[in-house]
Amino acid sequence: MKNITIIFFSALILIGCGSVKVMVKPNTNFSGNSTITISAARDPIAVQGKLEHLFLSRGYEVVSEIVARDRIKYQDNIENKITSPNQTIPEKSSAEASLERVKEFKSAYVLKFKYSAYWDVFYYSFEEFSASIVDLSTGEIVTTVLFSGDRSVDSVLEELVEKISKIMGKTSDWKTY
Repeated sequence: MKNITIIFFSALILIGCGSVKVMVKPNTNFSGNSTITISAARDPIAVQGKLEHLFLSRGYEVVSEIVARDRIKYQDNIENKITSPNQTIPEKSSAEASLERVKEFKSAYVLKFKYSAYWDVFYYSFEEFSASIVDLSTGEIVTTVLFSGDRSVDSVLEELVEKISKIMGKTSDWKTY
């Protein structure tokens, strides 16, 4: 009896609790071949890289935010004719700059996320995770994602990408090695 109790509680700890809830705006038509940029203001445990990997493995065309930032900085310097390091680029709101940065690379969508996570015994776990997908042609939020509970980061992200892929009708031809 003691062994069964230990196994039961171990299973509860490993499985965690909570589910990923995905809401899609009515009459939203996703294109399965559209590009997506994944972005976070703060990402101390490298969730962005994991999401990029998961979306890429599902066959999405993922546009790197890091490359976008470098390209936009270079473009701003050319457009504003910056000739010395002491000159400044005119300030824009962070929302304007973020949206322009993604539009510059012709992404159809941007997925922005934030989370609260902690180190569990063997891995990071989410307490909360939220995200929104914005259609850059209209500026509208077309999908929201919410998770609240206590689950491993990997399991939450895998469920998120699985649900979004079902919504978008996306399957991958990629092979895993």
